Amino acid sequence: MLIQVGEVLDKYELLERVGQGGMAVVYRGLDRSLKRVVAVKILHKHLSDYQEARDRFEREAQAVAKLRHENILEIFDYSGADAAAAAGSSYIVTEFIDGQTLKQVITDRPIQFPEIGAMIVLQVSRALAHAHAAGILHRDVKPENIMIRSDGVVKLMDFGISHMLDLERLTVTGQLLGSPAYMAPEHVEGRQLDFRTDVFAAGIVLYQLTVGKLPFEGKNPHEVLKRIAECKFVDPRQANPMIGNRLGRIILRAMAAQPSDRYAAIGEMVIALEGYLEESGIAADKVPGELSRYFQAPVAYEQALETRLVDHLTTRGGKLLAEDQRSAALDVFDRVLTIDPDNEKVLKILDGINRRRRIRTLAVATLGVCVMGFCAYMIHRRSRPIDDEVVTAPPGGSVFEPRVRFGLGVPDELAEPHPVDAAPVVVVAEPDASGSGRVPATDAPVEPVASEIKIKVSPAKGSEVQVGDGAFAAVPADDGWIARSIDKEVVVRVRNACCATKEQIVRPGMAEVSFLLEFKPGSVTPKCDQPADVKIKYDGKEQVANLNQKSPVFFESSVLDIKPVTVEFFNKDTGIVTKKIDVRPGQSVDVTCAP
Repeated sequence: MLIQVGEVLDKYELLERVGQGGMAVVYRGLDRSLKRVVAVKILHKHLSDYQEARDRFEREAQAVAKLRHENILEIFDYSGADAAAAAGSSYIVTEFIDGQTLKQVITDRPIQFPEIGAMIVLQVSRALAHAHAAGILHRDVKPENIMIRSDGVVKLMDFGISHMLDLERLTVTGQLLGSPAYMAPEHVEGRQLDFRTDVFAAGIVLYQLTVGKLPFEGKNPHEVLKRIAECKFVDPRQANPMIGNRLGRIILRAMAAQPSDRYAAIGEMVIALEGYLEESGIAADKVPGELSRYFQAPVAYEQALETRLVDHLTTRGGKLLAEDQRSAALDVFDRVLTIDPDNEKVLKILDGINRRRRIRTLAVATLGVCVMGFCAYMIHRRSRPIDDEVVTAPPGGSVFEPRVRFGLGVPDELAEPHPVDAAPVVVVAEPDASGSGRVPATDAPVEPVASEIKIKVSPAKGSEVQVGDGAFAAVPADDGWIARSIDKEVVVRVRNACCATKEQIVRPGMAEVSFLLEFKPGSVTPKCDQPADVKIKYDGKEQVANLNQKSPVFFESSVLDIKPVTVEFFNKDTGIVTKKIDVRPGQSVDVTCAP
């Protein structure tokens, strides 16, 4: 029998139905004893019909109820056997969160900076570390199980639910309950699970938040599971260059196919994320406040964060360079240029580094030529036969054999003197193949071997490619391929007015390299002379907008460069006014409410 709003379960009155998932229906309720608002999650009846599932649910609920952490949804109560029988199903009672799931948040507005995704997953990882310390494995870490409270506090919920109901994860049709996209390979293959399984799931969530898509996708759950088992996915640094090497390595380690290659404990991932954020100028103990400001005003926060990151990373890169930590400095400067491709200060620093590198290379090459020339000269001198001549002694003196030069014979101080009447010494070089009596010249310096590399750019139209210090060249718009010859390691940059600039290091011997540029977001500014509520709709989603403020329009791919957008103005006097426009990447469009 379906439980209705207004019913009372034990001491909990059901006020309204607020959500439903594959495992349960959630109600906002009132604890009549303590006079507080709670959430009552009632498990679907088919999941409560099995005694083993009910027993496991009770054991796990007792353990999870003992957890006390600011980032864990607190459990207040759970149904015993009698209460479950009376209600017709098992249920748990938790604190009520006024907010949205992380899934809803990122669907409404994707995250623009990897640092924000790292902060969210840091809070989730802190919650997991607390639970793991109590011996509790989550098994179902995903955005749907992460709540964002209205004040920006991150709450991880449904601890142990999948563990309690593991035997019942398959319905009678054989379909998995919930999304399989966050499972670890060992989970898919039915192997033993441990806390590193949660590490893998946290890595997937971090990948999704920073890249903007899941690492494992498919047409159906079985295809997704197959790809998880193979554990093949696009490197996050390639999918989004803003991620950078340090955060990219964190994601890759968390998502290693073998549990032994992951972080041994989620606490290690916490430390790694804190270090990354500290490097970005975000103090680890300030993360809750940072997230609170972000979720309350995401557009304003991201604008301020961009300036903070550029300033901090530029300063940090300069310090690393002064400390002769060139590789680390270049990594930091690369992060700056992914945020601000035209940053004059960083480009000037990099130009200076490249200039000094070219000077050093030239100096080394010049020195090498001089050394080889000197050696060739000495070999030439050695190969010349000494003319027969009798050296006469000065009056009353004696003559010594000419000393052998440059270490080709005995040292000067060990040379034996010869009497005056001794026959003159003649040094004869071994003849070469030509019979000239001279030593063949040394081989010429080996020139670097140049090789051709093919560069694929998408979108091709309007894109330009720069190889090393060369000039930017237009990419053919018909197929997007451009070929260049390189004889050393160089940086290839691709720019387009529509997209964020990307660059990559290439080396001789590489056959081809691909650049998939990401469209810059456009924006819509609704304007009206009268007060009005505004909604902006595109891609089947809608978001609330404010008059005279820009609302971003995001492009999920770099294929379609036109986004149809609908803007709705609502005024109690004029009713609804609908405007339809097309927005291009990087374009700002003003839309008025005038009919």
